[in-house]
Amino acid sequence: MRRFLAVLVLALAAAASAGAQEIVIGQSVALSGANADIGRDMRDGALAVFAKANAGNVLGGRRVKLLTLDNANSRERALENTQQLLGQHGALVLFGYNSATNSVDSLPLVARSNVLFFAPFSGSPALRNHPNVFTIRASYREEALKIIDAKRSVGSDKAAILYYDDEVGRSNYDAVASVYAEVGAAKPPGVAVKRGAPVDAAAIDALLKAAPHYVLATTQYGAVRDVLKAANDKGTPMPVAALSFVNPDELAESVGPLARGTMVAQVIPSPRAANQVSIPLVKECADALHALNGAKLNYTSLESCISAHALVAALKKAGPQATREGILQAMGSLGRLDLGGYSLQFSPARHHGSSWVELTMLSRGNRFVQ
Repeated sequence: MRRFLAVLVLALAAAASAGAQEIVIGQSVALSGANADIGRDMRDGALAVFAKANAGNVLGGRRVKLLTLDNANSRERALENTQQLLGQHGALVLFGYNSATNSVDSLPLVARSNVLFFAPFSGSPALRNHPNVFTIRASYREEALKIIDAKRSVGSDKAAILYYDDEVGRSNYDAVASVYAEVGAAKPPGVAVKRGAPVDAAAIDALLKAAPHYVLATTQYGAVRDVLKAANDKGTPMPVAALSFVNPDELAESVGPLARGTMVAQVIPSPRAANQVSIPLVKECADALHALNGAKLNYTSLESCISAHALVAALKKAGPQATREGILQAMGSLGRLDLGGYSLQFSPARHHGSSWVELTMLSRGNRFVQ
């Protein structure tokens, strides 16, 4: 009997040890609804990296488990997901949330849990100054500055800003509009649209009345698609320049030739085949994603892959007994991180790993070119 109890105790200890080796990473994205394809790319780009890290025993016996919950692009569900991830599932990191709108309500819980909130897909000012938030991307301000400089160089200095009519959308408008003041230009008028709804006729009329040289869109692709189609239907094509939040791959697929000439700010290198030759990280991400599910790398899955690589580096630095606080501290002490032809830089005072912005134009064949 004693021997049986001893064996039982050892078995329970082993099970507890095995459970402790699993690092749960929590993610909340849209896996249903109009943005489901984007959400799957956000998930799968990271899954590819974590699968490879687990197979290669990169973390010395600890396995990464990415737990992705569907928020259906609903702010309320995103908060519920965060509560589940931190409570029921004991996530050590929150990772790759799909927008600022679906992130901001979680920040009080993030602070209370002292957990790392890493790599949200947003450059919004709503997420730039929280002590637990780290990103791999430039800010919307930095993206806007690049667009404004490019447009002014060809004589286009009159803009209108398309933004969502909620607190995050308005903060994005303020951030972008302030850049015009910084460069000595007039503050552009803003045209607000409802998030998740078609752009209505009043918004289209307001844009046409403003008669801008271009519309600077801070929205996702659906609103840009609606503007391009409506302007074309009225016989008044309207040039658009968009922040990276637009989801460039979806824009190209949803609008096609009508979007040709649209400028999009990118905050990571292009996933195109040429970069898979010249930038080792891009090739590694393409190969890992293909091995995972046979999918082709795009901007969204590449950003997720880069973020996952950076997170693995932080988990490694946090050591074998990683805690929420330990991982948060590890991320802030990574310093310069060369991921293979593409670098990030983190410190306790630098929470945003890159300020790199590249402008692309949608060209023939629905391809973005520099």
